[in-house]
Amino acid sequence: MSGIAGILEFDGKQVSHDELSRMVQALAHRGPDAQMAWSSGNIGLVHCMLHSTPESLNEIFPTELNGLHITADARIDNRNELILALASDRTIGKATPDSALILHAYLAWGEECVDRLLGDFAFAIWDPAKHQLFCARDHFGVKPFYYSRENGKRFVFSSSIRALESISGAGYEIDEHKVVDYILQEFKDKARTFYSGVLRLPPASLLVVADNRIRLKTYWSLDSNREVRFRSDQEYAEAFRSIFCEAVDCRLRSAFPVGAMLSGGLDSSSVACVAHDLMRSGSTKKIHTFSIVFDRLKASDERPFIDKVLLNKQFVSHFVDGDEITPFDDLGRILKLQAEPFCAPNYSLTRHAWRRASTCGVRVLLDGLFGDNVVSHGVEHLNELASRWQWLALANELKQLISQSHSDVSLWRPLSDYVLREGVKPFIPEMALALWRRFRGYPLDPTEKDHIVFRSDLSARIGVRDRLRQAYVESRIAKSAIQAHCDSMGSGMIQTALEIYSHGCSEFPLETRFPFIDKRLVEFCVAIPGTQKIAGGYTRAILRRALAGHLPIEIHSRPSKGDLGWSFIEGFQAQRKLVTTTLGSSQKFWGRFFNQGSVGQMILRLNNDKIMPEEFFTLFLLVVLSTWGSDKIGDLRIAA
Repeated sequence: MSGIAGILEFDGKQVSHDELSRMVQALAHRGPDAQMAWSSGNIGLVHCMLHSTPESLNEIFPTELNGLHITADARIDNRNELILALASDRTIGKATPDSALILHAYLAWGEECVDRLLGDFAFAIWDPAKHQLFCARDHFGVKPFYYSRENGKRFVFSSSIRALESISGAGYEIDEHKVVDYILQEFKDKARTFYSGVLRLPPASLLVVADNRIRLKTYWSLDSNREVRFRSDQEYAEAFRSIFCEAVDCRLRSAFPVGAMLSGGLDSSSVACVAHDLMRSGSTKKIHTFSIVFDRLKASDERPFIDKVLLNKQFVSHFVDGDEITPFDDLGRILKLQAEPFCAPNYSLTRHAWRRASTCGVRVLLDGLFGDNVVSHGVEHLNELASRWQWLALANELKQLISQSHSDVSLWRPLSDYVLREGVKPFIPEMALALWRRFRGYPLDPTEKDHIVFRSDLSARIGVRDRLRQAYVESRIAKSAIQAHCDSMGSGMIQTALEIYSHGCSEFPLETRFPFIDKRLVEFCVAIPGTQKIAGGYTRAILRRALAGHLPIEIHSRPSKGDLGWSFIEGFQAQRKLVTTTLGSSQKFWGRFFNQGSVGQMILRLNNDKIMPEEFFTLFLLVVLSTWGSDKIGDLRIAA
């Protein structure tokens, strides 16, 4: 992880050294090892370095090659492949830094260089011959990239909105569309930020600035028509294991101690165990593990499963006591780093683990984030069986799922989970769904509950009810298993979470790496048949088969995982006074967007212990948004 920024003046005037210095200061926490700024006429680039890989120890920014200059926050995983393809250039070797490899790739292939890159990256290359700035972001948005075209006079970019704020007031106008997206938890628009003057470069996109114009292009997307077919379960498992081990191995490249989050679930355990086995054969160093445990709140505790992993492998283990951590701890400081409201209720828990990792000297921290999405639980396959009218196969699969996952509860709940909520919902008549909503005590109109929190004028202006209705209609459309999986992996929710992690880790500082968010692994998992994702009553079947030799049997055969929701609710209730005080003092801000009566009723229900479970999260979002907005209320304007 590093921090990058830059300014390109369109009218040809000299870039301000003072503004570059302010951007350096705003990004220094992302790169404490070295801070540099370079300028030439109307172009200026900034870099703040955090050393992590062995090659980065000798990296100098901004890197120059044949007149080209680059600033990059990048880890390139297919280094050997690139070095081989660029073999005619004898200046390239195993010690060549990743940023220099990107420059060589651009020199060789131009804009098409992004098609050759594998890893996590955000970079900007100044090409004086073409008088253009070429920028790109990795396939899933692990590395953040924000930009603004200020009054059409110049182009500015950075890893953090804070750096843009440090030199301009253009971002001080709230985008109310983003506020609505935030409360509704919609992530379709991958470019919007909470500031109308600032955009984010979407994942898998490149951006070219030349002749006072900006050109955007998507350079990669998942192929919903591609299928991977093997002859046996064993061949599928072997292929998965090979790709997954490579995804972990390339993320172990570090000049410092390596850590791994370990929750005891299937994802984090898979990453930690495979990393352990790969390092065991090539290094005497041990991986540090970081686990959040609950000695008092047993409903969220996973220590028995964590212990099973620790007994089977030789880790240096560390534990964080989660019992007294609440969702609102250090909220103001967190928002300074995030620069935008965030939607991660368990952020405070993870933040304590990041802090512990930093005190142990760890700079690279592996995380199993989004293993659920990448491997997939396979519920799309249930949809597929229903669409083919294969009711016997569907009933058999549901029976096995119920047997494995819900052996100790009544039948209606698993049927609700797998049939009404996920598996075959598109094939259930609307009248039947309406009856089910009435039976569960939900509004008959599925858009009603979310709609009422907004002010009526905002709701009408944004078209909130129409958006909710459209989202509901889309949820009723039957899709192929592959298309549903592609849509899941293409969700802006993934980019949003990765940005939250990037900004959060910068506090310590730390680089988090995500083996499941690997282009090769994602493409493979999307393309395999549904029978490899759900089989024999187990979801994520291929992962279990492939890593059986790496995982303890207790982890390998887990039908479910722990629920941190209980920790969130308990921590939330412990901070009821803070919630009430914050929303009371910030009413001038949130009253611009939300129905004061509706919010007041939620607060009343909270204080009277009558709050509905889903309202906890809505109030959490409101408190985060209001804390962020009230901090800058004197500067903010509302942009429709």
